[in-house]
Amino acid sequence: MKSPKRLFLFFLLLFFVVNLLQSAYTGLLEDEAYYWVWSNHLAWGYFDHPPLVALFIWLGSLVFEGELGVRLMSAFSFTLVLWFMWKTIEEPGKEQHVRLFFILVISLVLIQVYGFISTPDTPLLLSTAVFFYLYKRFLQDDTLKESLLLGFSMAALLYSKYHGVLIIGFVVLSNLRMLLNPRFWIAAFFGFVLFIPHLVWQYENGFPSFVYHLKDRAYKPYELGFTLNHLLNVIVVAGITFPVIYAAFWKKKAKNLLERSFKFSVYGFVLFFLLTSFRSQPQAQWLAAMLIPLGIFIFPYFIHNEGARKWLYRLGLAQLGLVVIARILLAVPAASPVVLEPHWADLWVPAVKEKTNSLPLVFVNSYQNASIYKFYTGIDTHSYGIPRGRKSQYALLGTEEAIQGRSVHAIGKQLTEHSFLIRKMDQDLYGYAIDPFRSFQNIQCIIELESLEMRPGQDVRIPFKLINTYDMTLNFESIRLMGVFQNRKKIVLEEFELGFPDLKSMKAKETLELEAVFRVPDTLQKPGVTFRVGASFNNLPAGIQGNKVLVNFVPSK
Repeated sequence: MKSPKRLFLFFLLLFFVVNLLQSAYTGLLEDEAYYWVWSNHLAWGYFDHPPLVALFIWLGSLVFEGELGVRLMSAFSFTLVLWFMWKTIEEPGKEQHVRLFFILVISLVLIQVYGFISTPDTPLLLSTAVFFYLYKRFLQDDTLKESLLLGFSMAALLYSKYHGVLIIGFVVLSNLRMLLNPRFWIAAFFGFVLFIPHLVWQYENGFPSFVYHLKDRAYKPYELGFTLNHLLNVIVVAGITFPVIYAAFWKKKAKNLLERSFKFSVYGFVLFFLLTSFRSQPQAQWLAAMLIPLGIFIFPYFIHNEGARKWLYRLGLAQLGLVVIARILLAVPAASPVVLEPHWADLWVPAVKEKTNSLPLVFVNSYQNASIYKFYTGIDTHSYGIPRGRKSQYALLGTEEAIQGRSVHAIGKQLTEHSFLIRKMDQDLYGYAIDPFRSFQNIQCIIELESLEMRPGQDVRIPFKLINTYDMTLNFESIRLMGVFQNRKKIVLEEFELGFPDLKSMKAKETLELEAVFRVPDTLQKPGVTFRVGASFNNLPAGIQGNKVLVNFVPSK
C-alpha cells in the first residue's frame, strides 16, 4: 500500500464491494421500484425523466435478480465517478494524498447514496464526472476527437436527467469565448444529434415530460420554509463537514478556465434552485450533481492548507462513523429504532396480497405503491392517476390494457367508503373488488377556454372536446364524465357527475363537441380555484383526462 496507485485502486475496490453488499441486503426504495418498472419497458424516454436510469437497471438485471440487479450499475457507476474525479484534478503531487481524496468523498455525503441506489441522479453523477474530465481535455487540445467526445458527454447528461442542461449551461457561462470556437459547436451539434431519438419520443407521445415539468407540476403558493429548506439542503448534501467544505470553496480562487467552470457550476446550482424555491418545494437530490465540481475544485485547497486538512480528517472520520451506522440500519431492519423506507414493503405487501387473493391491483394515485408491489410479488399492477395527484409513466405503459376485463382489486387511501385493508405507515388503505375491470384513462376532455367566469348558484354551460385516443370503439356504459373543482394545493373541493344520457359509445380516434352543464356550488369563492372535466371508471374517483382552467368568480346578483 505504499504505492499511491495501488492504494487508490484498493479504496476503489473497497467502495465497490461495500456498495455491492449494501445493494444486495437493502430493500428497494419506492422510487427505485418505479424505475425498475421502466426498465421492463425500454424506451427512448419516460414520463418523468430521460431513459438512462432504466437502461442502467435493465443491464444490471441481466446479471442478477432482485435488489442487486436493480443496483448493480449504481455500484459500477459510483466507482467510475471517483476515477473520473481523480483524473480531472489538476494538482502536482496529488498522488501523495490518496487518503485525503477518499476522506473528501466521504465528506460529500450525498454522492455516496448513489453508490447503492438507482435513480436518475445515479447516471447524472457519472455523466457529470465524465463531462468535466472531457471538458478538461477539450481545453487542452480541441481536436475533432475531443469535440465528439465532449458532445457525447453532453448527450449523456441530457439522457440522465434534464438537470444536465444546467451543467452544460453553467460551463458555457464560465467561458463565453468558447462560443467563438467552431470545435465547440461541433461538440454541441453532435450531442444534439445523439439526443434526437429522445426528442422524437417526446413528440410522438405529446411531450409528456415537458408538459409535466413546465406546466402541470404542482407549484405551491410560496412559503418561507421552501427557501429555508433549500438553504438547509445546501448544508445537508455536505453533511457535518459543511463548514470546512464551503470555507474551502469560498477561499480558493479559480486559477484557470477549468476551475472557473467548477465555481460557476456550484454557484449556479445553489442560485438556480434558490430561485425555484419561490415556485415549489426544493429537494436535496437536485443539488447532487454540483458535488462533483465542488469536490474536484476544493481538493487542492486541503493539500496546501494543513489546518483545513486536519479539520477535514476529523469531521470526515466522524461522518464516516455516522455513514456506517446509517448503512447498517438501512440493511438490517431489526437494528433500526424506526421503520425506514427500505423496510416498508415487508410490513404491508404480504398482507395486501393475502387480503386481495393475489388479484391484480389498481392503485389509486400511487405509482410508488404499484411499483413496489409489482417488484416484490410479480402480480400485475396499474396506477390510476387522479386530479389530487398527477400522471405518471403508467399512463404510457400497457398496464391498463393488461388488466382489461379481468377481476382486479382497487386500492387507495381515497377509497374510504369501502373495506379497510391495512395501515401503511401514515396512511390507511381501503379497497374493493372490480369484476370485470374496464378503464380508458387516456381519453381526453379538453376545455379550450383560457379562463372561466362563474357566479355561485349560476347554471353554466362549458364547452369541451371529448377525444377518444384509443384504436377501438369505447362503450360508455361504465364511464361517467365528472366535473372537478380544485384549489391551489390541488385539493378537490367539489366532484360531481355531468349527465350525458345520449352518450353511448365513441368510435376509434373520434372527437365529440360536448357541454358540461351544471349549477356552480355556493362554496367555491376562493382565489386560485380551477375546473376540469374528468372520467370515472368502475366507481373510481375522476381521473386526469382534462386540463385545469382557472375560474374567476363574480359576485352574486
